[in-house]
Order: sequence, then structure tokens, then C-alpha cells
Amino acid sequence: MDMSIQLKTATGALCTLSLSLNNDGPLGTFFRYIGDTGTYLARYDDLFTGKDEKIDVSQVAVSMNGIELQDREFVAAIREGREPNGSVAQVLPCYRTLHKLEQQLAADG
Repeated sequence: MDMSIQLKTATGALCTLSLSLNNDGPLGTFFRYIGDTGTYLARYDDLFTGKDEKIDVSQVAVSMNGIELQDREFVAAIREGREPNGSVAQVLPCYRTLHKLEQQLAADG
């Protein structure tokens, strides 16, 4: 099963997330990011180019662990008295849109 999530930004850039759930390999082995400037592979905590060259990300963030980074952002937001990035309030409009799409698909089916 393949799935594609696409959007167009206000500046006109196109973003696509494609997922394939028919992989023979073990689950969670890697993610492939294909952009207009190149292809990147994320394997666990490491990032590689499309030619399998390791990319040094040590100066980008304190960790490549998404859960750790999410937790750090949440704690920092509490300490700074601000809304955290990716809060429920920020994603609620997206969920409303997805709900409307689900209702339309259910009505058509």
C-alpha cells in the first residue's frame, strides 16, 4: 500500500511525503527524503546523502532523536512561558480539514 501526502506552501513550494507499506525489510529501517536539491536517507540516528555518504549533523541539533528533540522543545516552552512548536492548537486546523475530508469520503462511499 502506498500513500502520498502533498501540500503547496504560500510561496509555491511543493512538499510531498510518500509512504510505502509494502517493504520486505524490517519496519523502521530508514526514511527517504526526496527534495529539489537532493535525496537523503535517515537511518535511525544517522543521515546520509542519496549516494550513501554520511552527513555530519553534529552542529545542527543536540540530538537526531526526534522524541528527545520534541521533549526538549516542550520543556523549553514551559520554561520560557510560550506555546511549544507543534502544539495541539497549531495542528488543530489540520485535523479539522482531515475530518472534513474523511466525511466527504464516507459520503461518497
